[in-house]
Amino acid sequence: MKLPHLFSLNSDEKFITEELNKKIISAINDNNGFIPFSKYMKMALYDPEYGYYNNLSHKFGAKGDFITAPNISKLFAVAITNQIKELCNNFITANILEIGGGNGQLLLDILSIIGHSINKYYILELSGNLAQLQQQRLQEQLPQYLDKVIWLNSLPNLFNGIILANEVLDAQPFERVMWENGDILQIGVGVDKKNDLLYKSKIADIELKDLAKNLQQNNNILESYISEINLNNRGFIKSLSQSLNKGAIILIDYGYSQREYYSLERKNGTLRGFFRHHQLENILVYTGLIDVTASVDFTAIAEVAIENNLDFIGYTTQANFLINCDILEFMEIARTEKSDLEYLQLSNQLMKLTSPNEMGDIFKVIAFSKNFEFYDWCGFIRGNQSHLL
Repeated sequence: MKLPHLFSLNSDEKFITEELNKKIISAINDNNGFIPFSKYMKMALYDPEYGYYNNLSHKFGAKGDFITAPNISKLFAVAITNQIKELCNNFITANILEIGGGNGQLLLDILSIIGHSINKYYILELSGNLAQLQQQRLQEQLPQYLDKVIWLNSLPNLFNGIILANEVLDAQPFERVMWENGDILQIGVGVDKKNDLLYKSKIADIELKDLAKNLQQNNNILESYISEINLNNRGFIKSLSQSLNKGAIILIDYGYSQREYYSLERKNGTLRGFFRHHQLENILVYTGLIDVTASVDFTAIAEVAIENNLDFIGYTTQANFLINCDILEFMEIARTEKSDLEYLQLSNQLMKLTSPNEMGDIFKVIAFSKNFEFYDWCGFIRGNQSHLL
């Protein structure tokens, strides 16, 4: 596949994208010239050899494609641990299950703050390379907690504790659909005569069509409207409910309520790709090197959770959640304990986490519980936006 000359790729990057394209084209040819977008995304992100999360290209930080909240500042973990402590003080077992640990920064920060009081810290990490990185960093920085951390390949049964997932929902493969001429089309990926990947469409199957029609009726979706429907998100929430025996679930990601998600201003959907901190419109290039993502429909998350016997706790912005979890009080203490330069650095980090123009309003926090009668969480005490769902 000939790539556009937008970025210069090194030999390893060229090899990754060329080999992964061969696999994708083979899958397309084996499926009558069409694969659903979710299939393409699954291969692009999670192929065992060349997928984005499994190859050895940079992902995080200045040399990567994006920066997550834990990598911006330890302040993020400070707030999270304040919420964790409150829950544990109200009789949740002090076990943590983190889904998708990234480069391990949140693990390290939480352990450095409350590691002494945590029973077990489980990580469900599907990327072998990332799991290895997490283990290596833990060994180097906090070896005293090695016996408390356990890596999993699947969700545990009858888990008691707190489940955390930061920027996991957006990375789960989704379907793309188009409402056109009174019908529902499923957008997928095909290949042209030059072996270039391109978008193709066909009539959606019954399940996807019914779901899309309901969304259209409830949100006044117009013709020639393209968006995403994430069936994997729905299945994931159901699986979390089945896994959790007693405890809490905290999900953090960028997204909207359903009314916002399917608004006229997003008539082309929220699909995007990130490569070296650049947002790309065309995500069918640099396969295996791009973080492919879309915003989260938090109304759908709440509905599925409630349908699967989870108690809905609250929904708010990341800024509200962090401030409610006493992040400003931590800053007041830091003012007296840190040097002027250190405090200025913390202030800049706080702004990135909470400013409406940065991550503050774009990222949301939604929480649920099960078999746990404590509903007044500190993280949602002010600015709860549940009514927007």
